[in-house]
Amino acid sequence: MDPVRISLLFLLLGLLMDLPAAVETVPAAPGLESVLENMGRRGGNLRSMSARIIQQKWTDILEEFDEEERGEFHFLKENEAIRLRRDITEPGLSTLLINDGEGIFYQPLLKQANRYDLGARKDRAEFLLLGFTSRKEALREAYAIRWLGPEMVGGRETYALELTPRSEKVSAFFSRIVLWVDGRLWVPIQQKLMEPTRDYLLIRFEDVRLNLDLPASRFELELPSDVNVIQF
Repeated sequence: MDPVRISLLFLLLGLLMDLPAAVETVPAAPGLESVLENMGRRGGNLRSMSARIIQQKWTDILEEFDEEERGEFHFLKENEAIRLRRDITEPGLSTLLINDGEGIFYQPLLKQANRYDLGARKDRAEFLLLGFTSRKEALREAYAIRWLGPEMVGGRETYALELTPRSEKVSAFFSRIVLWVDGRLWVPIQQKLMEPTRDYLLIRFEDVRLNLDLPASRFELELPSDVNVIQF
């Protein structure tokens, strides 16, 4: 072998020896379309959910949060019917129940319950479930969606989406909604419901459990006889 070819061979061997033995492939972080598709798949097979709930109301003019409220949240989907229950257990007591087109907000200490016939508005009374049962096409039809990117929430990797309602009726209540979608469960574990006044409600779900066998009786509420029921 002539000297030139030997020199080229050693040069090539030297370059190969400088290469790493293996190249690690870092998986690309999902983008907006991927997150929406994963949420849609999860929503398609989601039958029930239970979680601890923590919520706080921000009052912009005072630049402060109200006292933090804690409790439990449950929902059950049977065919097209959605049943929802939120029990606040501290610092006060209250129950919000949505079942079969009817909503009840019960405050035991006041001995008062407000009863609402939701009728055609029942889908808009379930903002707490936004992102849990929604298909990508339905979300895009109802909201302009902006990608905010990855963010850690409560030690979990999430992807934040900002939703701006296309309907004037909805935007009169919430001008923007931010969802933080868990990167493993593909459901929101934090929501920010922003009002036109710049006040907002911040809701976080912890210890989220999906597709449990929840009895329908969990979504029934027997009011004591001395409770004042106000019909709206």
